[in-house]
Amino acid sequence: MFYTSYAGSTGDRGPVQRFHLDVQNEIYSVLGRRPQNQGRLQHAEPASGPDPAVLSCRSLLVLYSADYLKDPQCALEWSVFRERMERRRWRTGEPADALIGVLWRADSLVLPRAVANTGQLLDDLGEGYQGPGVAGLQRDPSVWERYRMLVRRVAERLMRAAKTPLPAMAEADGDAVEPYFGPGYGRRPVRRPAPPPPSRSAERHLVLVLLAGTRTGMEPLRESADTYAETAEEWCPFRPYSDEPAAAVAAGAARACGVDRLTVVTDDDTGPDPLRDVDASAVVVALVDPWLTDDSSFPVRWERLARSGARVAAVITVLPRLDEESRRSADRLRDAMARTPARQLGASHHEAGSPEALRHAVAAVVADAFAYAADEDPAPGRADELRPEGTAERLLRRQRERAGWLRHRASWSPLVSGTPSESWGGG
Repeated sequence: MFYTSYAGSTGDRGPVQRFHLDVQNEIYSVLGRRPQNQGRLQHAEPASGPDPAVLSCRSLLVLYSADYLKDPQCALEWSVFRERMERRRWRTGEPADALIGVLWRADSLVLPRAVANTGQLLDDLGEGYQGPGVAGLQRDPSVWERYRMLVRRVAERLMRAAKTPLPAMAEADGDAVEPYFGPGYGRRPVRRPAPPPPSRSAERHLVLVLLAGTRTGMEPLRESADTYAETAEEWCPFRPYSDEPAAAVAAGAARACGVDRLTVVTDDDTGPDPLRDVDASAVVVALVDPWLTDDSSFPVRWERLARSGARVAAVITVLPRLDEESRRSADRLRDAMARTPARQLGASHHEAGSPEALRHAVAAVVADAFAYAADEDPAPGRADELRPEGTAERLLRRQRERAGWLRHRASWSPLVSGTPSESWGGG
């Protein structure tokens, strides 16, 4: 749930462990002693990169001190988490205050502007207190109530922040993050800004519809529900080999393809239509967990999606190849998806069995959808206003598409030549 980051060079491992456990027990007292509510404490041994927990935790607890700002590992972990908060802001347009900081040792501490302006800093240790920080507050029996009040405030902020999931980050991406402070700050070679992309007449807006369940809803339907969490956005179908949520994988691929705006929506079949306010020019991609077809609400969700009138470009079914339970049930799950066919939405269908396959599927869909949008005039009205395509019309469209492909394809080099005018492949 949260990760505690501190400077090991201060020699405060024991007091830090006590503070971490005090906050942890306060969270347990409210949410219960469950694995998803457990926090992680930074390892005592130095590491070459960020702890894997920093790449996927929901909130970060930082114990600021002068040594913290000089520690390269602390600087990298802090910067990686800030980058994850920025990615959420890019995806949703909403800020994420999931970084909670306290003044562990206030002596000789001057926070850089980037640090002071990021997250929430609980620097109020009580009226009239002149001690050196939380470390001193913890050791002073006369201010025990102030210490307990601070622990409760920290736990409350961490629990509140955990309600807003952040996109997970791959290990390679974490190693590439440039620190905002510390010994490595400003020492990496300055990268020249990439030239601006060609101007486009319209914004590229991608809407990702998640048809996935939660841990509570999927436990009765599967032998193991370890890949699910409290929200569909946190669904990690490729565990234990990857802790990156499916939504984050798809979002990263979309951003790499030049999408200007990404909106992630879920449909729990109880609220209003999540696509009712989607602009007609937006491209919609449905990301589906086939195990959800066993839920009685799935036909309702699918029908709502079909009737929404949104321009659904593709349906991507996530069926992990390395999940034993999914592999055993693959035929049944594919049959279940076939009974709710993608053609009901006028969309193409794809299947992804790994994070890499999901990235390629999203990239292909985005490239095709916006390429057609650039070459063709926009359709008059929304998808629900178009009449169904007949058999003859579909055959004619496919002939035109094939003719266009043949017209634009590169020439083939001869494979076997008999005379200069004969070759295989050129036709």
